[in-house]
Amino acid sequence: MSSGKKTAIAIGVLVAVAVGAVIALIQLNGSSDGDRAGQGPQSTVAAPSTQPPPTTGAPINYVVRRGDTLTSIAEQFGVLPAAIVAANQLTNPDQLTEGATLVIPPAPPLQLVIRPARTTAGDSVELTLTGAKPAESVTFEVNSPTGTFTGSPHTASSDGTVMTTYTPDLGAPEGIYTVIAKGDQGTTAQASLQVEPPDF
Repeated sequence: MSSGKKTAIAIGVLVAVAVGAVIALIQLNGSSDGDRAGQGPQSTVAAPSTQPPPTTGAPINYVVRRGDTLTSIAEQFGVLPAAIVAANQLTNPDQLTEGATLVIPPAPPLQLVIRPARTTAGDSVELTLTGAKPAESVTFEVNSPTGTFTGSPHTASSDGTVMTTYTPDLGAPEGIYTVIAKGDQGTTAQASLQVEPPDF
């Protein structure tokens, strides 16, 4: 066999080997993308979301403006002034510097808590609403198995908290009572109370 034929055969073998290696790499990686060849198994990573992250329950930064007071800022964000003082370690809360950045802690979540959640007729329970609007007028409605009782309105504090008590009458029927807090600025929350007959 001539040297020219031997060289052609050798080149053909090398080409076949190279093509086989490329095919093997493509099968191994599960892709026909030449840029990924030899990189090993690929994993899919989701693109970052373009939606802004939720701000509920997270502190925010506030730049102090001319005329701001600690009380006005607290009322604006529905938190107590003391919470802002603690979050920023303010030594003199009566003097705010215009242009300074304050960390505003998250406002309490909207929630109605009854303590204790189980009581007997004639015993009082404490109703605590958080997350209302500052200075919002809130009434508590108690739905019992025999009717509905609506208490007098209460004004929410600067951090949106309202506290009151409720006492089922001695003759109140046992069962599950639904307590609903309703504010004149749209706040609504409810919780359940278990009332049992008194032990004589």
